[in-house]
Amino acid sequence: MHFKRYAGNPILGPMPGSPWGANEARNPGVVFDGKTFHMVFTASSGAGADCRIALGYASSSDGFRFERRPQVFIPPSSNEGAFDWGDAEDPRITTIDGRHYIAYAGRAVNQVRGLAQGYIPKNIPNRHPTWTQVFRRVGLAVTDDFQTVEKLGPITSEFLCDANVALFPERIGGRYAMLHRPTPFLPGNHGCQYSPAGIFLAFSGNLLKWFDNDDNAVNREVPDDYMLIRPEQRWEEQKVGGSGVPIRTDAGWLMMYHAKDRAHKYRIGLLLLDLEDPLKVLARTPEPVFEPESDFEKSGRYKGGCVFPCANVVVGDEVFIYYGASDEFIGVATTSLRDMLAYVQRFPVRNQAFFYRAPGERS
Repeated sequence: MHFKRYAGNPILGPMPGSPWGANEARNPGVVFDGKTFHMVFTASSGAGADCRIALGYASSSDGFRFERRPQVFIPPSSNEGAFDWGDAEDPRITTIDGRHYIAYAGRAVNQVRGLAQGYIPKNIPNRHPTWTQVFRRVGLAVTDDFQTVEKLGPITSEFLCDANVALFPERIGGRYAMLHRPTPFLPGNHGCQYSPAGIFLAFSGNLLKWFDNDDNAVNREVPDDYMLIRPEQRWEEQKVGGSGVPIRTDAGWLMMYHAKDRAHKYRIGLLLLDLEDPLKVLARTPEPVFEPESDFEKSGRYKGGCVFPCANVVVGDEVFIYYGASDEFIGVATTSLRDMLAYVQRFPVRNQAFFYRAPGERS
């Protein structure tokens, strides 16, 4: 499987001296409207209690040379009690019925560069953060023009640490579908290697309600949820998570996923899911198809050895893969959609070993 890295990589990175975005530019969501590539990316400035991770915007006519706006596009909430008051990061963008939906991970406390340096916001009783104040929860925003944006609120459970949400670009069986990676612990802790995190698939009748809010329900606020894949190979030992938005093909839903091993190296694999029932994994690559190679991918101030795609944009037969590198830069690589599909189909899945409710039990 061949990916052609752009010779001008990284296409975005830190902007020293800027009022915002001086630390990094990473983990972008991207869509193409036929004329313009619209990118929403993660960046920050400052340190400790003064640092806030937020989402910026950049655009391009060719998919390689991007011009960024100087101001924040989606900031953390100004409400100190909100799920995303601390940070907003790692967007995935899905266009549904002409509107662009942005799923992003939020933290109630700035865990990465605030809490880790001893900062506790004033609203936390007894100065000890609770579980729900330090983990990630995913929110949804929508825009029609990338000029104005509306936050729609959180779409994952307040009882789970969740991330890597990507919406499918169309309804399946009359329902919306989303990929996500829920865990009952903070993934940065050692517990991840004893209970590896997998990719789950959730369904909803609308875009905002993905779980039962009935206070009398036994499993209150547990998503209508099914495990799709779990770690199987050594390069996946720590966790697997969805990357860009699934691509519809005649053969099935083609998608990229990322995996982390115990050495904290991130690599990329491919999945092919059934069109009508995406719970059926038709094919899965046993070895990574993309991994850190360039200097800016293998080393960095924050997370060397990391390639982290959040977008795969299809233009004709060409796929633009946009990825964060070392939690500091953004790169782009291209490949053929036809080649991606042919490659993953070389590895059919015959005995899918995962846990989900039987078809008659699905709600």
